[in-house]
Amino acid sequence: MTLRLPTAEVTVLLGEPIVRRRLMAMCDDASSGVRRITVDPSAGVRERRRRLEEAGGAAVVLVDRVTDGLDATGRRVVLGALAGLAARGAAVLVDDDDSVAALAVADATLRADPVRGLVVEPAAGSLAPLEELYRAS
Repeated sequence: MTLRLPTAEVTVLLGEPIVRRRLMAMCDDASSGVRRITVDPSAGVRERRRRLEEAGGAAVVLVDRVTDGLDATGRRVVLGALAGLAARGAAVLVDDDDSVAALAVADATLRADPVRGLVVEPAAGSLAPLEELYRAS
């Protein structure tokens, strides 16, 4: 399967959790220029941000559930670092169990749709309302 992600953008994977996990597992992180970022759920915010910053030179960054175990404030801080990766030109693909938080930083979504297959879509309209909903939650 060939998948083309938008460069210099954060793309959030949407769909059933098992489908998202299988899709992330299928992504080849052994190729040159590809980095997969995973963390231990007990790691702190600083460690998670450091791991993301270390991926700065990669062309493709696979961000695999880096907010697991964090509170809402920690999730916002960690996910906020993704824009910096994209700004350096990377195609950033994110699988996160907190989809509202992830959508708040997304430029696009990759939806695993049972009928249409994998569909890359722009993030819905303005992200400000999503971020406001997340902060209110």
